Amino acid sequence: MIAEYELSREADERLYVSLNQDGVCPLHFHRKIELVYIQSGHKTIISDNKKYFLESDQIYVADSYVMHSYEKSNDSTQIIIVLPNHMLRDYYLLYGDKKLATCVIKDQDIARAMKPFFLALAKKNPNPLINQGRVDQLMGHIVDTMGLVDREESFDHKFIEEVLAYIQENYKDEITLDSLADHFNYSKYYFSRMFNNYLHTNITNYLAMIRLQAAIEMLKSGQKNVSDAALESGFASIQTFYRAAKKHYKYEKIKDLVNIGSKITDIADFTEETDPNVIKKLSALSEDGE
Repeated sequence: MIAEYELSREADERLYVSLNQDGVCPLHFHRKIELVYIQSGHKTIISDNKKYFLESDQIYVADSYVMHSYEKSNDSTQIIIVLPNHMLRDYYLLYGDKKLATCVIKDQDIARAMKPFFLALAKKNPNPLINQGRVDQLMGHIVDTMGLVDREESFDHKFIEEVLAYIQENYKDEITLDSLADHFNYSKYYFSRMFNNYLHTNITNYLAMIRLQAAIEMLKSGQKNVSDAALESGFASIQTFYRAAKKHYKYEKIKDLVNIGSKITDIADFTEETDPNVIKKLSALSEDGE
């Protein structure tokens, strides 16, 4: 699947917990912070351009808007916790202009010392004050262990959330850099710089990814032909769809996009970017079509 902004998850303010299972998910991102404790076995996680190989009693943390995915493992179980934004208010208030310096805790002794907080949160105590205290303590330990660094530029959560939500709701319509900048009352140069800084891709690429995902889902349903799926997903023409598919996917025939199924592949194949620090950020692929 294409890297997806989880708009529905962003609106869900419940504490999410997955316990004693092998978590698998395509590349996605959200403002919420996602925590993964490896209980057993080995787990491969793709996060912000890099592939990490974790083993039991190690921790992965997906900071706000970091694109991440989990590959299937045959021998691993994890505790996965997604912290809702209302439980991160103290963290945002104190460290909103910073980001975690790393995304993994590989020191197993330190990780094991944090495990009781994961297990306690997984129980979802009916007293919200107790849960909040555990989140604050756990995030405090994570900050102390991982450290913080300044963001390259002041991070405006409201800006990126509103833009991504607007695109998600209107991608089928004609959207351009000019129209987006106009809608949000920014100059197109400032808007473009802000968008690129947050997502490490430009408006054109991001729109193409969202529209391709929608078109592929229509094709998978078997209810649309390529032309209808392309036009109903917001592409101006079937030729534009083919150009975008060829640019962002590895396939020989459109039908390969549907038949191969959802699969995380080499993200370097997904973009024309040449910066090695950006190449893998853009997306994991779903190699499927007509």
